[in-house]
Amino acid sequence: EPSPAPSPTSARKSGGSQSATMPARSQEAPALLEGPLHRKHEWEGPNKKASNRSWHHVYCVIRGAELGFYKDGKAAAQGAPYHGEAAVGLKDAACDVASDYKKKKHVFKLVSDGNEFLFQAKDEEEMSSWIQAVLSAERPAPGAAPGTPPSGRAQTLP
Repeated sequence: EPSPAPSPTSARKSGGSQSATMPARSQEAPALLEGPLHRKHEWEGPNKKASNRSWHHVYCVIRGAELGFYKDGKAAAQGAPYHGEAAVGLKDAACDVASDYKKKKHVFKLVSDGNEFLFQAKDEEEMSSWIQAVLSAERPAPGAAPGTPPSGRAQTLP
């Protein structure tokens, strides 16, 4: 008789709304690029250094015009963000090789909404792939923006 009581509790803990909502999101916009990178958060605002500027191993996923961070591939599949962090918008982001950073090789910089991140890839080729993916995610081809909600502003030309 004690065994039926723990199972509803564990179902609630493992469950519910997060895993139920994630499959719909992955169907609406397939990942443009995903994989493990080392990340360093340098700035969290125009004049505010990030509180933790050490390097972390994170699993990165570019989906639509956002870059999400996860502990690993399994967490990404479940939609469980790394330390509950919100995804970084790539719409007006700048991304390029961090040529001024000399301590590590294959490092690129991403600047978006006042945030500045450094990422270290395993080699030159992987670094280039990530930079290209970020740049193409921020400027989707007209009419080819999966996951972008239909809105007059998104389709209005200057």
